[in-house]
Amino acid sequence: MTLPWPATFTVATPDDTSILVRREFGAPPARVWRAMTEPVHMKQWLGDPDFPLTTCEMDVRVGGRYRWVFGSGERTMGVSGTFDEVEPHSRLVTIEQFDDFPGPSTNTLLLSPAGDDRTAMTLTVVYPTREIRDGWVASGMTEGLGVGYERLDEVLGDELSAG
Repeated sequence: MTLPWPATFTVATPDDTSILVRREFGAPPARVWRAMTEPVHMKQWLGDPDFPLTTCEMDVRVGGRYRWVFGSGERTMGVSGTFDEVEPHSRLVTIEQFDDFPGPSTNTLLLSPAGDDRTAMTLTVVYPTREIRDGWVASGMTEGLGVGYERLDEVLGDELSAG
């Protein structure tokens, strides 16, 4: 998919325990919110095509829980969490714990209008220690997010084309 503007994707480590991710999407915040909070859409973009999101259960409300499982058979990776703050179309705060990796992390997703039916996204992931944060950075997590967000552009484009 060719975007009508240069795609931005930046990753920073602003302090000892955080990862800060910024990205713009070619759809208004309400549409990006749906793609990031509804399982039918999440399965289309989150994860790697060779290691897809196979289980996506989400109760998006304060106190609600989620469970994602990537892969199948003997090769899987699971993550569970809770929704601590939910402000539709603008803010989502979750506590996230991967089954077989250190954590947990606190994830704060912010969506805001960026003009011309675009959305600016900021994702801040805070880990308990610098060592855990650095392990996640070394794991390729941020590169994986970048690939997922490219796939999200396609999902948003398909929805835009479909009306």
